[in-house]
Amino acid sequence: MSSQPPITPSVTPQGSTPTSQGNPPPSPQNAKNIYADERAIPDWDPAQPEQSLDQIYLYVLNEAAKSIHWYWANKGSKAFWSRLIRFVVWALAAVGGLMPIVGSLLARPQPQGSSLTNGLWPSLFLGVAAALLGLDKGFGFSSGWARYVLTATNIRKSLEEFRLDWTVLRAKAGSQLTPEGVAPLIERARQFRSDIESLVLQETKDWVTEFQSTMAQMEKDVAAQVSNLKAQVDKTIKEREAASQPGAIQLTIVNSAKAAAGSLKVTLLDSKGQSQQELVTGATWPKINVAPGQYQLTIEATINGQPFVDHKVLTVESGKMATPQVTL
Repeated sequence: MSSQPPITPSVTPQGSTPTSQGNPPPSPQNAKNIYADERAIPDWDPAQPEQSLDQIYLYVLNEAAKSIHWYWANKGSKAFWSRLIRFVVWALAAVGGLMPIVGSLLARPQPQGSSLTNGLWPSLFLGVAAALLGLDKGFGFSSGWARYVLTATNIRKSLEEFRLDWTVLRAKAGSQLTPEGVAPLIERARQFRSDIESLVLQETKDWVTEFQSTMAQMEKDVAAQVSNLKAQVDKTIKEREAASQPGAIQLTIVNSAKAAAGSLKVTLLDSKGQSQQELVTGATWPKINVAPGQYQLTIEATINGQPFVDHKVLTVESGKMATPQVTL
């Protein structure tokens, strides 16, 4: 475990001279964790009760001050990111809400998709704003900022109460220290040190609870998104498979007997310009395994020595049969 030099408190016990002076606190920005100082743990010397009390007093004040410094210093980065994200979210929401109104007021011809009244733009801005809020929640910038400020304030409150209580107990102990006068002072210092650690522990528990809750919610959201994406992919695959199934054509020719023998023909022209021509020998012309799409049917025949031509445009759907009809 690494250690940090103790912090010199601003108040020392009345009527006493500290036996050791602390060093200035380390840069809070360089301290990633709060460590107890292993070099500053006091011992009780029965021969020097005044100096022993001074060491206890300085020790508990140094440790409390270290915690306060850490929380106030480390709240800065969380406050910065929290404010930045909240401001950007507010700006995006405002722009997303005002864009359709501004676009309607300007009412100028715009290229396809670039019009300010296009509903995709507000959706984009609001989507980014929602993503930033999720980022803030996931990394705990705003909640961490609030926890740090609250914890530092509570530690400061406990520190001031301890200083005043210590002064009262020290006055009651008198100039000649006795075991009965020293015991309340040591107990108050012990209780104060325990209270500070309890505040730090509670803040850590709050962070762990929030972290676990956020991770559980993120896992739930990701699982839901993966499930929705899988369902969409499966649906798309099925739609593509269904769209790729061939259809059929069943042409009905009314009065087909009027056509001269061998003159009745059907030409099928697809959208790519490819054509197929077949002779028709009956009243119907079936065609299977036809790819989905639009087609043109040309019916040709010779009736009483005169040519007959008719055109039909039809759409063949996947898995279905088109049933055009022509009358000679």
